[in-house]
Amino acid sequence: MATSEAKQQATAWLKSATVGFLGCGNMAQAMIRGFVQSDLVPAKNFIVSATSESSKNFRMCQDIGAHCTTSNAEVAKAAIVFIAVKPHLVRSVLAACDFAADTLLISVAAGVKLEVLTEVARTKKMVRTMPSTASRVQQGVTAFAYEEGRLTVIEQAGVELLMDSLGFSRYVPESLLAPVSSVGGSGIAFMYLGIEALADGGVKAGIPRALAYELAAQTMKGAAVMVQETGLHPGALKDAVCSPGGSTIAGVHALEKSGYRASLMDAVEATFIRVKQLG
Repeated sequence: MATSEAKQQATAWLKSATVGFLGCGNMAQAMIRGFVQSDLVPAKNFIVSATSESSKNFRMCQDIGAHCTTSNAEVAKAAIVFIAVKPHLVRSVLAACDFAADTLLISVAAGVKLEVLTEVARTKKMVRTMPSTASRVQQGVTAFAYEEGRLTVIEQAGVELLMDSLGFSRYVPESLLAPVSSVGGSGIAFMYLGIEALADGGVKAGIPRALAYELAAQTMKGAAVMVQETGLHPGALKDAVCSPGGSTIAGVHALEKSGYRASLMDAVEATFIRVKQLG
């Protein structure tokens, strides 16, 4: 945890530093929007690379206010560079870039380990992070890791500020990045499926589609806030809704028969296995 003095210095650094993104897909856009909305990094400080000026992602990053280019070499000159290309492209992209010794690199490429990243990029200042797309609205879940002794105190504070600005974040050992991202990064897709299915159930029961989505989304949000703010076990909160012989326990029974819990556990496990394969 960075000191308040280190955070103050890091805040000033981030306000003036050029922040580059190698790649401008959904995750890059979500993070840039989160950084800008948090007032941590001005939009004009970003430089982002895309494969083509005519691509949708190129135009969307321009709309955010970032400077866009098709040159990775130009992005590599930034003080902070996010590696936001697909995992299978990381090695070739980094090998073609020439980074300064003091450039801070932050990878969001799933499965590519710090050892590989530092070797290919020929730099020691490397951070791995696994964010989620909810970073766009500053409600993301982000785990990050780096080797001790490689970053200055100000750089560590800067990374902490950047990740905190996207929502919930935690520094973890590198070995935990894959399992954490399987819950917090990929898990958001599982929650979207839950919202969609819950809304479909409402439509089947006669609720208009738009209202059903609003109800389902707010229900999911309310459950999350209850877990976070009450400190109670999710099982205890569930029990409080289930009256003896009531309608909710009948619905819970239906979910249990369909393997609801096991399906979510299987999804996390499958994601974890795939992340390891990507490395």
